[in-house]
Amino acid sequence: MKDFAKLLQTGKTVFSVSDIYQIFSHLNKFSLRNLISRMGKQWLLQNIRKGIRALPKFNEYELANTMQKPSYISLETVLYQEGIIFQDYGTTLYSIGAKTQDHKIQWKIYSYKTIKPEIALDPLGIDHNHGYAIATLERALCDRVYLTPGYYFDNLRSINRDKVEEIASIYNNKRLLLEIKKLRNGT
Repeated sequence: MKDFAKLLQTGKTVFSVSDIYQIFSHLNKFSLRNLISRMGKQWLLQNIRKGIRALPKFNEYELANTMQKPSYISLETVLYQEGIIFQDYGTTLYSIGAKTQDHKIQWKIYSYKTIKPEIALDPLGIDHNHGYAIATLERALCDRVYLTPGYYFDNLRSINRDKVEEIASIYNNKRLLLEIKKLRNGT
């Protein structure tokens, strides 16, 4: 099916309905609904939730960014992945988003926490190179300290201490800056 090939060419695995409308902009709404329905019946696209479709094998980080815009992967998801904390939160994917909420999709919980918009929208320490937005480990550490005062980290050896202080400055929060300085000094 050439239409499915067109979806694959985008390199994405998760699509909002508006993404699909843009890809197939030459089709009218009725034809597009039929196309999406046909792809669903042929198991080429799955209906994740209202307004979101995905390939049978989709990237969960991409899904997290698509379900809530703007958002980026952060907190325990990044901290565990980078070896900063040792507890595996594998059934929950943590993100910073515009609204605090949880969604259960298949076997995973997509959990969004909110911070001030001016902080969340600051691009410092957020990587967009993989088709989704994800915090660097320094940004994830700052997000967690901002949201949870006194949070315990298992291993801070791989943290770039200068970078974490630079990122901490965007939060404009004295308590966070103090905690980051304590972490930096190893106390």
